[in-house]
Amino acid sequence: MTALAPGRVLVTGASGLIGRQMAAALAARGYEAVSVSRGQGGDIRGDLLADPEAVVRAAGAASLVHLAWHDGSGDRWNAPVNLDWVGASLRLMRAFAEAGGRRAVMVGSCAEYGWNGAGRLAETSPLTPATLYGAAKAATGIAARAGAGRLGLSLAWARPFFVYGPGEPRGRLLGDLIHGLAAGQEVACTDGLQRRDFLHSADVAGALVALLASPVEGAVNIGSGRAVALRDMIGQIAALLGGAGRVRLGARPRPDGDPALIEADVTRLAEEVGFRPRFDLQAGLVDVLRAEGALR
Repeated sequence: MTALAPGRVLVTGASGLIGRQMAAALAARGYEAVSVSRGQGGDIRGDLLADPEAVVRAAGAASLVHLAWHDGSGDRWNAPVNLDWVGASLRLMRAFAEAGGRRAVMVGSCAEYGWNGAGRLAETSPLTPATLYGAAKAATGIAARAGAGRLGLSLAWARPFFVYGPGEPRGRLLGDLIHGLAAGQEVACTDGLQRRDFLHSADVAGALVALLASPVEGAVNIGSGRAVALRDMIGQIAALLGGAGRVRLGARPRPDGDPALIEADVTRLAEEVGFRPRFDLQAGLVDVLRAEGALR
């Protein structure tokens, strides 16, 4: 299947950490983004949980990037509403295909993989999620990929790893760290020895658009391919904000079963999609701190 020509793209979840970067990333490749919101702020109004078919009709889009999901920071991992998003996402995909859509990128998560021991994870690594969020994403991805061919839809299933970017909310590591240090507070952290694969939200958006424009189908990891120790990232932020003495490493326990390493194998992303990130970690953190007004 050949790549689609630039055209109108329905973007769900456009107000999220990744979604806020999608309009610019799509425009850079000649696409027109059409966002959906239940309230003000979207290009069209609609409720994906209640009536995804109406959203598809209103958008009139040739392509789809589906990011929307429950994102409550306090209960994200095990909230029952994760189950609602499985059905809504599959209904959206089916309605989009039946309306004539032919190319879609749906967004899953690295939480679909088994994190017991973790390590470097490829798209073929076992899907044994430890949370309801991960299980719901995995179930959606399995069903979507199984049904796409029957619907005549070219589908890629993206699995982002650890995303950071402007607009980091409280309740997440970077959000709490940035807000705490900027306010002159001490910030309690774990020992920070665990290593994670981070990618700036603008690069995640760029990867999703590159994937959309490609003929690549199936699961594709979205990450940097190089994990870093959390304490190194924390140290970089603290140094940039002049708050190194206010970070208390080891003051909080690590969760039981917290794996030492979670890193993306990005061979498909690099070789088949042809995507390379723009930001390294240092440049990405500077960008976030400037966007938050914490660094001039």
